[in-house]
Amino acid sequence: MSTLASETMVNRLLESARRRVVTGLALMSKPTADSAIQLADDLHTLAGEAAMLDRPELAKVASEGELAARSWAAGQVDALVPCVRSLRRLSYMLHEDDMGDEGRSGPSARIMPSVAHKLLIVDDSPVAALALADVFEMNEFSVRAASSLEETRALFDSFEPDVLVSDVHMPNLDVAELCRGFRERAGARKVAVILVSGRSENELRERIEAIDPDAFVSKLAGAVAVVTRVSAICREVFA
Repeated sequence: MSTLASETMVNRLLESARRRVVTGLALMSKPTADSAIQLADDLHTLAGEAAMLDRPELAKVASEGELAARSWAAGQVDALVPCVRSLRRLSYMLHEDDMGDEGRSGPSARIMPSVAHKLLIVDDSPVAALALADVFEMNEFSVRAASSLEETRALFDSFEPDVLVSDVHMPNLDVAELCRGFRERAGARKVAVILVSGRSENELRERIEAIDPDAFVSKLAGAVAVVTRVSAICREVFA
């Protein structure tokens, strides 16, 4: 196989993989047994293609995602989190491929903050919280995730985070109270409060202003973009 042909095939693989990951994340946002089977079939195909084109890490993660999807379809509810985690890992790997070989091996391959921070993610969806936590951990943050007020308060004391990343709207949790409690527990320590949402800032402006965070970051750009923005905010706040 010529180098040009090989590069063309790899590019086609990566393009196809990106489509499958986007589709898979959409399917898993409201999972059913049928959607899990569809995802498992897509990841099985991706794993085979990646193995044939000498992308063993991509093939490995796709295979892990396939197994988790089939387990979830078979009724193992706790398999949903590793399934979504595999999809997020694939998304991150494909983002690194976009940066090229130099980007993957150089310092820009990770979006590291200037100082390691302890970061707490709060989201009423445990799957969403864990998926975002995975990408932060890949970028040298020490991360915990919580999906209830009780979990969050316990982690304020045991983990002592200096960065709080919270979804701006959670039906069963008062985010304003949450952020106020975080700042009160921090006392004289410097901390950062960052709100995130799948909706735009304009849609949530009044609520954001009432909470007065250090920043608001939209989830619409994807997890990697969220981590990039949060890392930049940390450099500003903790300078």
